[in-house]
Amino acid sequence: MTFMVSGWSQTVVDIVVDSEDHTVLEAAVVEAGLVETLQGEGPFTVFAPTDAAFTALLTALNVEAADLLGLPQLGDILTYHVAGVEAMSTDLSDGQMVTTVNGQDVSISIMGETVMINGSATVTVANIDATNGVVHVIDAVLVPAIINGCTDMMACNYSLVANTDDGSCVLPGDMCDDGDDATVNDMVGEDCMCAGIPATVVDIVVNSEDHTLLEAAVIAAGLVEALSAEGPFTVFAPTDAAITALVEALEITAEDLLALPDLGEILQYHVVAGAAMSGDLTDGQEIETLLGENVTVTINAEGVFVNDAQVTAADIEAGNGVVHVIDAVLLPPAPETNTVVDVIVNSEDHTLLEAAVIEAGLVGVLSSEGPFTVFAPTDSAITVLVAALEITAEDLLVLPNLGEILKYHVVAGAAMSSDLTDGQEIETLLGSNVTVTINAEGVFINDAQVTVADIEADNGVVHVIDAVLLPPTPDGINEATATWSVMPNPAKDVVILTGVNPSATLALLDMTGRTVREFAQGTTVLTVGDLTPGTYMLTVNDGRNLELKKIMVQ
Repeated sequence: MTFMVSGWSQTVVDIVVDSEDHTVLEAAVVEAGLVETLQGEGPFTVFAPTDAAFTALLTALNVEAADLLGLPQLGDILTYHVAGVEAMSTDLSDGQMVTTVNGQDVSISIMGETVMINGSATVTVANIDATNGVVHVIDAVLVPAIINGCTDMMACNYSLVANTDDGSCVLPGDMCDDGDDATVNDMVGEDCMCAGIPATVVDIVVNSEDHTLLEAAVIAAGLVEALSAEGPFTVFAPTDAAITALVEALEITAEDLLALPDLGEILQYHVVAGAAMSGDLTDGQEIETLLGENVTVTINAEGVFVNDAQVTAADIEAGNGVVHVIDAVLLPPAPETNTVVDVIVNSEDHTLLEAAVIEAGLVGVLSSEGPFTVFAPTDSAITVLVAALEITAEDLLVLPNLGEILKYHVVAGAAMSSDLTDGQEIETLLGSNVTVTINAEGVFINDAQVTVADIEADNGVVHVIDAVLLPPTPDGINEATATWSVMPNPAKDVVILTGVNPSATLALLDMTGRTVREFAQGTTVLTVGDLTPGTYMLTVNDGRNLELKKIMVQ
């Protein structure tokens, strides 16, 4: 054991620092902040345990030197090795009690030439004189009789050396204060860190890097205050990626989305009243949202889904509810309507009319308040027309006057069949009139027969007809003002035409649009007796006008 002596200027600290056998004690004195104190005037008597003594203690405690240096009671242990007097070995006597700076006494035992402290530590080198006291080297660390601290090994602040519990134990689950006003229910976690949960579900969204668009939407919809209320709420929170996918599918921008008039309704469809943790959800469960519409929970081998959106992070708790992150935007079901457009869309016999209404941009008009009366030609009726025109259905949909043709089938006001009278003239949305004929054979609009009447809608009524109504025009297709006549009609054997242009070509079509018979130019007597009884369409094309009339064959 070597001590570096450099005159009479050494304090008790200098003796420890200059000793190769007291590196741990030196580190402990520095860590405990006792250097300045022990460099003071004193005098002091220091019982200085060697590195070997500390190693024995660390082995017994099964800890590292760093653990010892981190003990909150380190200062109490070190001051238990210091007396506030200068006690040379000759000043010590057997059975003597020496009061330490710690406030507790150590006992002196002397047997022959052996001096022991507390009966466990032997003085191996005595009387190392210092300018402010004396140092005695000992071979064991002195442990105070009373070391206050936490003695519960499960506690976050368990003390390795405490032998008297002072009630300071901090356990996971204990309430605490993390100093953050934006959190509530602050609690010590399993990692022994004090943390709280966000005060509101809005705070969770705002603090998430993946929900900047949802945050903007909640603000734009004016829902911050509502979702910051007491609640509780369950929020299914679509990520930025989910919202981006939606706006791309809609071919709009995020700014357009935030300006949607029904943005608030869309967001409310993502919120449920009550805190529904993942453990509360069951497969097939229907949950009512704040919008009043239900979402459906599906639980399978792939995960948990809300409608078609998968839950990617569950049970993010807030003071007023819980947030589940989802990978798609939930779109509320469209409100059920029964407009004249819906009647057409839901009919299997009006697929071509539906396509025409969409192509002509009339869906919005005919879905409005109205009321409207629609004379709706069937697919068969439209097929007959396109065959007569020798065009395709696709060609029909791109006609520049398609909208005018459709408006010629619509009347402002709800005209039930009981409101119609024989010979009545009704103005259409096009501005041109259609003529109502009521006879023994039925009800006709121009030459189109009503086959199904009075299909009521929320904004009007639909009457199904068996032919397309063609607006009167100076040139082109003309049904309403044909200049020739057909007699008799219905017919059994022959049909006689009057007023037909001698250069016109004639053809007879069935109701599927198939040409069943063609006639030479100038023909005025048509043989029909060998045809299957039914309704046919006679077309007369003089090169300028295409005129059509229905012929009934008995």
